[in-house]
Amino acid sequence: MMQTTNRIAKRWSATQKSIFSEMTALSKLYNAVNLGQGFPDFYGPTRLLESISKQVLSCHNQYSPSQGEEALRREVSYYVESTSGVIYDPESEITITTGASEALYSAINAFINPGDRVLVFEPAFDLYYQAIANAGGEVVPIRLHSPDTPVGVRGGGWTIDWSEFDAAAAGGFSLLIFNSPHNPTGKVFSEDEIDRISSKVLKNNAIVLSDEVYENLTYASHKHISLCTIPKIQHLVARISSAAKTFGFTGLKTGWICAPANLTNAIRIVHQATVFCTSPFTQLGLAEVMSDKKWFENYLSEQKKSYETKRNYLKSVLERAGYHTSSCEGTFFLTANFEGLAGDMSDVLYARQLVETHRVTTIPVSVFYKNPPKSLPWVRFAFCKKDETLHTVADLLLNS
Repeated sequence: MMQTTNRIAKRWSATQKSIFSEMTALSKLYNAVNLGQGFPDFYGPTRLLESISKQVLSCHNQYSPSQGEEALRREVSYYVESTSGVIYDPESEITITTGASEALYSAINAFINPGDRVLVFEPAFDLYYQAIANAGGEVVPIRLHSPDTPVGVRGGGWTIDWSEFDAAAAGGFSLLIFNSPHNPTGKVFSEDEIDRISSKVLKNNAIVLSDEVYENLTYASHKHISLCTIPKIQHLVARISSAAKTFGFTGLKTGWICAPANLTNAIRIVHQATVFCTSPFTQLGLAEVMSDKKWFENYLSEQKKSYETKRNYLKSVLERAGYHTSSCEGTFFLTANFEGLAGDMSDVLYARQLVETHRVTTIPVSVFYKNPPKSLPWVRFAFCKKDETLHTVADLLLNS
């Protein structure tokens, strides 16, 4: 067959094969324990599976309304009000999406024009960069300095250098992507940090995409603050959540985006042109279990306790194995510094060798940057795993 040149569109040409695919393939090759990808290796609540199964056999099984099934939009409205105090109209301000990824993609492409500057805190979820590139926007990275740097030491963890933030904002921006609790660092942004960020957003009249998929997973005294609760920028915030993360079923691929009606109208135009709608049986099954308020509240409480126990256990294992770990205030990710174990080795090479030598799979943190620091001896571990899985990791790291 005749060889042809690469015909991919220029806006996608910088996008390479995902590190997640590479590390998963290595994990399978070496029969390793995969703490790289952020998905549980156990089932979420059986009640939800039963509810969805019932809907598969009994619901209309045709296209849902593009904005989502009314029953789920009502339950999302109640849930957001009960957790944040903010009321969104189910008819005009809530859209059900095919996962949070589609919500992000649709919103980014709804609001960014070619050449628009978009502020992103790095390290960051890689989809942000891809969706911004597709829309023709310009990523303006703002670094969260790691805990082993002077800025990070002063801040006690992954920390913003405010002079860098002010300089980036001074150039103007039309969109800011904000993620708290933060993937991959586990940082939960403080009230003071949020206030300073919000002031710049208001000054620029910029839109905020608030990625809150880990909203229920904060630990100890740390509290999630949604940007939609900040009065001065409430009219500029689009708030994204994920049923997949909330219920521990990443295969659900169902999320939602809450925003003022004028922002929602723009998002829905892209949403209907991208996937149009999400499966009705998944939506209706979610609506049914969320309507049992007592059950839902108890589930979220037990989930948080379970994940905090897993976090504490893995943190202890990693520190005994010679890592320095970050605090992990939220999410189900724990970042660990390996410099004491491997010197100035690159994080990508270290992650590959860890699979080969100890059969434990992680994700190198440098892949979450547009332009990573020269030295970044950090890898990310996901602790959303069965206790037996984490015990196996302990044995591999401490005894092999």
